[in-house]
Amino acid sequence: MNSCPLTLGTFNCKNIKRSIEDVRALCRSCDVLCLQETWLMSHDIPFIGTIDSGFGYTATSAMDTSAGILRGRPYGGTAVLWRYSAFQQVSVLQCANSRICGIKVITCDRPMIVISVYMPTNSVDNLLEFIDCLSAVSAIVDEYGSEAVFILGDFNADPGELFYSELCNICNDQLWSCVDTELLGLDSGTFTFISDVYGTCSWLDHCITSQSAKHSVTDVDVLYDTQWSDHFPLIVHCDLKLLAPKILPKIINANKDIVWGERSVEQINMYTSECHNRLRLIDFPSDCVNCANRACQDRSHWQTLDTLYADIVTALRDAAAVSRGSRKGGRSGSRVVGWNKHVSAAHREARSKLHEWRMCGKPKSGCVYQDMRESRRVFKSRLKWCQDHQEQIKMDSLAEMHSKGNFKGFWKSTSKINVRPGLPVSVDGVNDPREIANVFKNHFSVKSPLGPAEEALNKNVNNQVAPMAFLAKNVSKAIKSISRGKSPGHDGLSIEHLQYAGPHITRVLAMFYSLCVSHSYLPVDFMKTVVVPVVKNKTGDLTDKTNYRPISLATVIAKVFDGLLNAQLNEYVTLNDNQFGFRPRLSTESAILCFKHTVKYYTNRKTPVHACFLDLSKAFDLVQYDRLWDKLRSINLPEELISVFQYWYLNQSNSVRWAGAVSDPYRLECGVRQGGLTSPTLFNLYINDLIVSLGSQRVGCYVDGVCVNNLSYADDMVLLSASICGLRKLIHICEEYAGGHGLKYNVKKSKCMVFKAGTKCPKDLPPVLLNSVPLEVVDQFKYLGHVITHDLKDNADIERERRSLSVRANMIARRFARCSQAVKITLFRAYCTSLYACSLWADYNKRTYNDLRILYNNAFRVIVGLPRFCSASGMFAEARTACFHATMRKRCVSMVRRVRASSNVILKAIGDRLDCPFLRHCCDRHVPAAAWVRRF
Repeated sequence: MNSCPLTLGTFNCKNIKRSIEDVRALCRSCDVLCLQETWLMSHDIPFIGTIDSGFGYTATSAMDTSAGILRGRPYGGTAVLWRYSAFQQVSVLQCANSRICGIKVITCDRPMIVISVYMPTNSVDNLLEFIDCLSAVSAIVDEYGSEAVFILGDFNADPGELFYSELCNICNDQLWSCVDTELLGLDSGTFTFISDVYGTCSWLDHCITSQSAKHSVTDVDVLYDTQWSDHFPLIVHCDLKLLAPKILPKIINANKDIVWGERSVEQINMYTSECHNRLRLIDFPSDCVNCANRACQDRSHWQTLDTLYADIVTALRDAAAVSRGSRKGGRSGSRVVGWNKHVSAAHREARSKLHEWRMCGKPKSGCVYQDMRESRRVFKSRLKWCQDHQEQIKMDSLAEMHSKGNFKGFWKSTSKINVRPGLPVSVDGVNDPREIANVFKNHFSVKSPLGPAEEALNKNVNNQVAPMAFLAKNVSKAIKSISRGKSPGHDGLSIEHLQYAGPHITRVLAMFYSLCVSHSYLPVDFMKTVVVPVVKNKTGDLTDKTNYRPISLATVIAKVFDGLLNAQLNEYVTLNDNQFGFRPRLSTESAILCFKHTVKYYTNRKTPVHACFLDLSKAFDLVQYDRLWDKLRSINLPEELISVFQYWYLNQSNSVRWAGAVSDPYRLECGVRQGGLTSPTLFNLYINDLIVSLGSQRVGCYVDGVCVNNLSYADDMVLLSASICGLRKLIHICEEYAGGHGLKYNVKKSKCMVFKAGTKCPKDLPPVLLNSVPLEVVDQFKYLGHVITHDLKDNADIERERRSLSVRANMIARRFARCSQAVKITLFRAYCTSLYACSLWADYNKRTYNDLRILYNNAFRVIVGLPRFCSASGMFAEARTACFHATMRKRCVSMVRRVRASSNVILKAIGDRLDCPFLRHCCDRHVPAAAWVRRF
């Protein structure tokens, strides 16, 4: 592979006019140079363009001359210089922040973003501004949609200091890397700054990269021969050939004529009428209907069901195609934003005048000629205006939908504003789209560690009992419960096709589903699933197949059937109350509350608690079918339903789609179906016996006689015990269960934590083994997205939420800057008031809590565009939006209500206690005492 070298540099030059020779020397060796504290006023910025004629530039000045005479060392600004000959294309990023400037470049067919930052000085008072700047950078990266990102500059973050610790936390949240400290090492003695006053050395300048860009960095060094600044340039050497080139996603839809899209009321009514006429003509085969054998294996009946399914699909497809109308005269190519509202009328007028001009023999003068020219001028001017104001048109459309109360269209349009990333040219060294699809096929298909399941179906069905039949009202309920706007399956049908199909569709599908169950058979096309790889980390390595997760697109008729089966399944499945995942009226917050209350219950009584956080590797993909069928029989699920599950899982056909190409089909050897409505219930049933077994051991933690030695949220399990011996016994039970059920524990991700209670817990604890490997003991762990510390302090989790809120606020402020005030307020309510697990914050210092409150207020000011020091209470009251304290009160009261009303045994025990520190905190800090008494 040929190399494509690129050299990046960052330099705090203090004063660019005084350091101009140093900067020119750097221009001779760097392709991109980031400068900070340029000491230039706004009208002096063009001076940067005179440094080197071979370089372009962009700069921002933060020197406010209107504030009076400048004294001392005011902050100057940032700049980026780039070599013209090194790049195919360069565009300047609109940063709207004097501490940030950047460019997006394309070289060697690789797009990348380079940003120059200059952070405030390292102090507690400047921490919020530091976080805000990095959050603004994150919003810029998210908006411009490039996975290769280089952020260089003076971060004022010396290792071991406050800003560096916060920088590391933000890098972990955003999946960034500080490549200079990683490559050179913190113990290397590297420094980029020498204090002129004290003579001390610090490492203040850094290069932060995305995971994708990190792979291209080959070397980092510091130039110590600079004369005119107290900072030294940091140089980063890259090979862009190590980055993945991009292509635009190529979507080939064989059913493009029936994709639902946005339709008028007339078209919907026409579709309903067409479906009514077609579906009522479908006759059900009498031989299948009259078949009394509920495990019928007659192949001719199977062919009849195939034909019946094809007739239903054809009726829906044809009705959709007919109701869409003719496409003659329609536009081809990419859609112009605002066409229907601003251009279509002028386009029709221009076509009409053009046709009239042609009919008149194409005269070169006269009124017909002038009318034709004028209509074309109006059309082109409106088209150009739309192309130049696309963003504003989108924002105006959002405002219009919001004002009319069309919130469904509002949120749908909001989600479409996200930048659609391109696809890498190659994955795992493979370039051909079909071969890439097969790479993902091999990656997503999981081999069963216990061998493939048996294909023989159980035929011991009691034929004396009436066969199971689905009712039309149940089908109608299942259809209504599925959300619209989802991607269709291989047949191009979406849920809208069923919801607008009229009354006959529920009758037809009810009979079809009943026949499928009675014959333990499903048509081949019914079970076909399209698997689409979706990127996990947009700034990660897009050529790495492990950076993708599968999304399965099943046929919509199969989704409805899956919903019916799930309703039947829930009537027979009874789960242990220690399982909180995928259950109604329970959430991650419920599991976290039970965990923290149990630990606090013991530590308040001077008893330490030993916790083990277990991580199952690909738990949903390793469910063994033979074990699953046995568990379904153990709950007395009707045998015909078990047979349908067996047939579906053993015969489902999956194909990966990539850039329009489709892989070879493959089947599942193990694992529940990805995206299936019954999959969460089946997995909970599969793991339920482990939870029951742990609860029957009489070891571990108990609260008021209720066993809390294990808590689960789907495959996330935590074990709790007051002793090491008890914890070891619980882990041993988990190991045995996993071994017998084909599951695997990830030792690297599984951790232990000790919650001490005074001096009772010894300093040196014996090791806890999982699969004969000692588990790491940590002081902090992110459990279900909530940061747990060994002392149960909530400061770390509040800081996590503060960073997350800052990123969300900056994203909204940038992406929806041109929206109306009403739209911005709605977006703030939706994205900034959902403070995750905030009702569980009971032990924190006042400063950390106030920092979050200040950020909450500033986020509203930035999004709405208010002055920084305006009244917080006044702005929230005027906008009719909950302030920080009101939001906290609502969340806390909501949590207390759910706990008190819950039928879960553990939550009920917590709700009945008056000494629960978390419920008492909600009472004492957020809800007035009188109101608490009235409510509870």
